[in-house]
Amino acid sequence: MSGLEALGVAASIIQVADLGTKLSVKLFSFYRQVKNANESIQLLSNEVALISAILRELGDNLKAEESAKLCSDEAFRTLELVLDQCRDVLRQIERVVGINDHSGKTRLQQVTGKFRLVLLEPSLDPLKTNLERLKSTMLLLLNVIMFVGQVRK
Repeated sequence: MSGLEALGVAASIIQVADLGTKLSVKLFSFYRQVKNANESIQLLSNEVALISAILRELGDNLKAEESAKLCSDEAFRTLELVLDQCRDVLRQIERVVGINDHSGKTRLQQVTGKFRLVLLEPSLDPLKTNLERLKSTMLLLLNVIMFVGQVRK
């Protein structure tokens, strides 16, 4: 083998080694995403639970006749709009995450579901952002209703 041929083989070996290194980094990154998928879903679950608690509190406040009288028609329209948007976001999250139900599934199906969830996770990001925005709006409405109720007493 001539020096030039040896140099060509060495260059090819280095290219394959470089490809292997890049693939290793990508696989490790993917592994971390799969490993963290449950944590991400847990955080989303906590956020949805918080939204539900805020909605319950808001509903309980509005059940009281005197609190309902404190709200203007505009406040009720805003609340209905926020409630519709919240319902839409929760249904979209349910559609994305609903595929990852582990009950009655084999281990392979569970692992496949986890991979699918990792791939779908970027589609959850805008939904999380919308949920945050809606939560802030609902908290603001709740605080205004509670404040007005205290001022009027």
